[in-house]
Amino acid sequence: MNSGPRLDRCSEEDIGGLAGLPGLEAVGDQLAARIAVLQVERARRDAGIEVRKPAWKNLAFAGGPGTGKSRAAGAVARCYRDLGLLSLGHMAEVAAADVADIRPWDAAKLLDEAASQVPGGVLMITDVHAWYDLPDHGRQMVRCLYQLLTQIRDRRRQDQAVILAGQARPLGELLRASPALAARFPAVIDFPGYTTDQLAAIFAALVEEAGFTLVPAAACKAATALGRAESRHRSGNARLAVRLLDQAIISQAHRITALSTPAPATLSTISPDDIPGHVYLDEPITDDERPGQYL
Repeated sequence: MNSGPRLDRCSEEDIGGLAGLPGLEAVGDQLAARIAVLQVERARRDAGIEVRKPAWKNLAFAGGPGTGKSRAAGAVARCYRDLGLLSLGHMAEVAAADVADIRPWDAAKLLDEAASQVPGGVLMITDVHAWYDLPDHGRQMVRCLYQLLTQIRDRRRQDQAVILAGQARPLGELLRASPALAARFPAVIDFPGYTTDQLAAIFAALVEEAGFTLVPAAACKAATALGRAESRHRSGNARLAVRLLDQAIISQAHRITALSTPAPATLSTISPDDIPGHVYLDEPITDDERPGQYL
């Protein structure tokens, strides 16, 4: 008896756990459902079964700033590569405002130039709600994007995917206003944000990723500081954890440089003294703020 085609799989770390960032389990579940469709379609093709209407690999990510959309997009790109859906699996981001233009020809050119950065990979267009704020509520940009997706399908042999990311309401309005475009983004993935406990867990995970050891007392102090910041700020923004880590590492550096001969373990330890009592926000965290090196 001949065995069927082997089903390639993404690593659990990339999708199920989204590279270990706490609070994104529900996002991983949503992505896994969509990826399963693409995975089985690939298996049918490998088995010699004609796929008359291939599924679109594009996705829409709906959520506020700092909810993990960029990290999830990178995980999707790697998973698509592992499944053989994309040849390279790298990811590049471009802000929606940077590819918008009042002249259709120039807008189409800007989008095409952005896509040309990631052949065989994923182009993530961030802050798409900026298009909705244009005088025509983004209708021209929607037409240009539709044209780009047609080129990807017809000229680039589908070896590319596009992820739209933005706040839920305007992103939803853009897609609802163009059923033809919405059909090319078959899944809208919801990024609900994080609870205070999840922000504390994210902080601890980022500390470990950065190569530091967080002592328990420092973790407790960080959780308290994040709880205070979250209560004053919009809910669920992981960039609060990034800012706190930036501040803690600066404090730790000042503490270490004041020592004549620091012990090796001290060099990579975040202590309670390194954690400020508050997350200092010099200015509001805006939708288009870049997340920094730790997120």
